[in-house]
Amino acid sequence: MERKAERNGTHGSTVITIGSVRLGHDPFPVIAGPCAIESEEQMETVADAAVEYGASLLRGNAYKPASSPYDFHGLGSDGLDLLAAAGRRVGLPTVTQVTEAVHAEEIAQKVDVLEVASANMQDFELLRVLGRLGKPVLLRRGPSATLDEWLWSAEYVLAEGNEQVVLVERGIRTFGTGRTDMLDINSVPSLRELTHLPIIVDPSHAAGGASRVRPLALAAQGVGADGLIVEVHPSPEIARSSDKQLGFGPFSDLMVALGIHRMRTDIDQIDRQIVRLLGRRQDLSQRIGEVKHERGMPVQIPDREAELLDIIRKEAVHHGLEPEHVADLFGRVLSESRRLQHEMRAETPDA
Repeated sequence: MERKAERNGTHGSTVITIGSVRLGHDPFPVIAGPCAIESEEQMETVADAAVEYGASLLRGNAYKPASSPYDFHGLGSDGLDLLAAAGRRVGLPTVTQVTEAVHAEEIAQKVDVLEVASANMQDFELLRVLGRLGKPVLLRRGPSATLDEWLWSAEYVLAEGNEQVVLVERGIRTFGTGRTDMLDINSVPSLRELTHLPIIVDPSHAAGGASRVRPLALAAQGVGADGLIVEVHPSPEIARSSDKQLGFGPFSDLMVALGIHRMRTDIDQIDRQIVRLLGRRQDLSQRIGEVKHERGMPVQIPDREAELLDIIRKEAVHHGLEPEHVADLFGRVLSESRRLQHEMRAETPDA
């Protein structure tokens, strides 16, 4: 039987839309937030930093898995409310881990994306429950899991009709003597051949220290990962959980190095808006072309084009732009409009 997670001869990849974010399509979205939600002040401060430096989603764990029963295990339902409120205020979709099936429905009602901790990768009953909830699922690789075992876990979510599964590489256990797992960067290109699902990387858990997060994050971008999870805390030195979280300064530096700092993100958004406006202009131009054809008017009306280019030059000067460069750009736009109108006439019989 063919697995839903496998490519099975197809070359396309799954794109998962979360708010305005498209995992598997957008240029390297970053999910940022603290390892564990500790307080309202902490969550609100991180949310502001996430927006300021260009993150696409806001993350924080309300139910925190921990190796020791004596460690901090999160604020539970109260933490969920803090995460949801912070996300709404800054306009970012929210992500949190689900560690027990009993909490799944409550969490799904409050956040946008459900995350499966590495320790729960083979909690098949939990995976079935998340599959039925229909929310996007981030599936972390277990520390000793093979790629095949990982894809079988994804299959449990897919089998319930939920096709919104994202694979998260977070490091595996090796023969080394270090206290952390080792990031398996090779899993990204290997998985790309096996599955159509988006693949993102969490370097924080495998870094062994905050100073190593940046090189591992850049490596993830270099091998073609679809995005990143970065743990960020206002004061990592007093965090109640992981000591591998980035402070705001290193996080800002990382986002600049990745090329997705807020300024770069703003430019990308403007460029996309330009393309959308060109599309709208093309639609209107086609409608005008139909009217001209019905009335027996020519495709090109030189006086009208000259008038438009004169307006464009004056507008360019007003905004501090080189007028002839802008006029040349619009000349290409007009040329494309004429080409499309000629094609339309060739396909439309004369009235």
